[in-house]
Amino acid sequence: MTLAALVFLLASNEFTLYELLPPETHQFAITYDVTQDKEGAEFFLNPIRPGSVSTKERVLDRATGEELKFEEVTNEKGARFIKVHLPAPVPKGGQTRIRIIKTYTDAASYSVKDGQLIFERPLGIKRNVVVLPKGWELIGNASPGISSTDPDGRVRVSFVNDRDDQLPVKITARQTVAVSATAASDSFHRAEQDREITYWLLDPASHQFRISHDFTVTRAGQASVHSFVRKGSVVSPDAKMIDLDTGKALNTHTVSGKSVNALGYYPNKVEDDSVAVQGDLEHPVAEGRSTRIRVIETYTDPIGYAMEGGELVWKRTLGRPLNYVTLPAGWMLTSVNTPATITLDDEGRVRLRFFNPRNDELSIDIRAKARSR
Repeated sequence: MTLAALVFLLASNEFTLYELLPPETHQFAITYDVTQDKEGAEFFLNPIRPGSVSTKERVLDRATGEELKFEEVTNEKGARFIKVHLPAPVPKGGQTRIRIIKTYTDAASYSVKDGQLIFERPLGIKRNVVVLPKGWELIGNASPGISSTDPDGRVRVSFVNDRDDQLPVKITARQTVAVSATAASDSFHRAEQDREITYWLLDPASHQFRISHDFTVTRAGQASVHSFVRKGSVVSPDAKMIDLDTGKALNTHTVSGKSVNALGYYPNKVEDDSVAVQGDLEHPVAEGRSTRIRVIETYTDPIGYAMEGGELVWKRTLGRPLNYVTLPAGWMLTSVNTPATITLDDEGRVRLRFFNPRNDELSIDIRAKARSR
């Protein structure tokens, strides 16, 4: 396969952290997390942006923390890439998660002008964080972002890109007296979360919808994983959990909130009488390792999903950065109360995509009616 073809192998769940070094160096350290989804793929290609000089490169297997082999390659058109050798071909029904670490020197993107730090770079992936050098104050941000101050005094700015093209990021800062370490904040950056969820609405008369959601487990010693069922919803017994790092299904069953609390895995306890779907890991998570899980469930929710006045009505709060909702076949959208990108899926069903860049939840109200035959 040519490099031109390899670069289009599926990549998903992307996140980039840019840590700006002293601006006179024109350098910034990049940590790029990405998932290779293409079954059987043995490589991943990460483009080196034209105009940037890449140094201090490392690649890690995010599941094991181990170093991966890589080299720089150039295609027939002169484009440069970091070619990563995956630890094994991507398994059927699974994926391979990698982390690419590098330092770019790029005077066109990062410099000082009239005493002000300027970081200007179009960002194409969905989740990005930029950390300013210590001693610099944020005074300009051209694209909406969340900002906070790290314990070491550095300013952190995050972006969730809800566009299908590149986000025009331009950050401006000025020097200030070094900020002392700050107390830990309860706020968080939505862009740093790697949770995704998809809903497929079934026949509204059934009050049912299918759910698929992914999350990563990093707690050393954790031997089981959980999906917590919301109050008012009933989960069907066909729930499945898959270890995406291996493609293997987990032994899955329902347990009480009391049983989950007794495990001590989670900082916040749930109500003892609540219900959770539990998947038993093949091995407890080892120190320095992680596991990526996919949960597939069917919910019945007669309050949140019903018919009103001849219309399908689906109401739910969404708390993840990326959320998809697909209408049943044969139904047309009549209204949605929250901005959404709307497309058709491969089967011709209406699909809504919601990006949530905020630190709270989206309260979604979708209405649809059956199309005339």
